[in-house]
Amino acid sequence: MRSRVAFATTTLMLLLAVSVCPVYAQKNAPTYLTLSAGASWPVGGPLKDSDYKAGLTIAGSFRTAIAKDYMSGLEVGYTWLTLDTGKLASKTPGATYSGGDLGMLSVTTENDYILGAPADVRPFINLGLGYFQSFISDATVTTTGTSATYTPRVYEGAFFGLHGGAGLLVKRQRLGLRLEAVYQYIFSVGDDIQFLQARGGLIFYPRKPVS
Repeated sequence: MRSRVAFATTTLMLLLAVSVCPVYAQKNAPTYLTLSAGASWPVGGPLKDSDYKAGLTIAGSFRTAIAKDYMSGLEVGYTWLTLDTGKLASKTPGATYSGGDLGMLSVTTENDYILGAPADVRPFINLGLGYFQSFISDATVTTTGTSATYTPRVYEGAFFGLHGGAGLLVKRQRLGLRLEAVYQYIFSVGDDIQFLQARGGLIFYPRKPVS
């Protein structure tokens, strides 16, 4: 049920975003693409409680202007985390842990509110919502030669989530930079999942048509 609601809401938000003001988008600011990467930290919920370490996050997105200083679009991202096996072993002396890698796929709407007067460097705030899918590999714990299944307190499945953040846009003629910090809150089956991400990315502006 959660996955259906998340998918339907994400689709609706995207359709609304791209249809609000198509004339403005065509005349003033065409769609641009962003590829970004960075680090992700569990800051609350079962990921932190299950002793996951900070990991890698990557994302690709597109945005288009639908009003002055307001960009909207869609992002697809993936976050990969591993268990902090050293920390787990310190809690249970003599035990070793392996496996348990977690992946989190996200498909989210993106809404950027660009602040300040027009300039090459401008701050922005970002809000969005969407669909999240978690993937967890099998984990084992070995004690005195005996292996058993270790189950992190994170559910595998599809969820609905929200995010917000802030950052800087650095504009150049054909390329730009996007630097941002993002907080994600995912409504899980049990305790909700919370991430903090720091990312940097390249913005690819489309080539202007030759008149």
